Amino acid sequence: MLQIYQDLSSIFLLTWASDFIGCLGTLIILIVYALLQMGKLESSSLAYSLLNIVGAILILSSLLFSWNLSAVLMEISWVIISLYGILKALRPQKFFKMPHTPPS
Repeated sequence: MLQIYQDLSSIFLLTWASDFIGCLGTLIILIVYALLQMGKLESSSLAYSLLNIVGAILILSSLLFSWNLSAVLMEISWVIISLYGILKALRPQKFFKMPHTPPS
């Protein structure tokens, strides 16, 4: 009986911890999005992409305990797009700008 109680306690703790981690990731992404909409953060900033990737990784880690394919695909996409944003913010602008053509 004690073993069953310990097993249930462990499962509850893991479920609670994964839910907490996922909610924290969601909160980060929502706060970042709100800051973007309020003009307090720019979408091209390193902070924007870093916070987005942190949030997506937290959500992904919570999905390891409670699998949902569509959510996993969404968060993997979020990570990839955020990685692009991080690279763009860290690299010189010449790699990401369109070639300038003089007006005719």
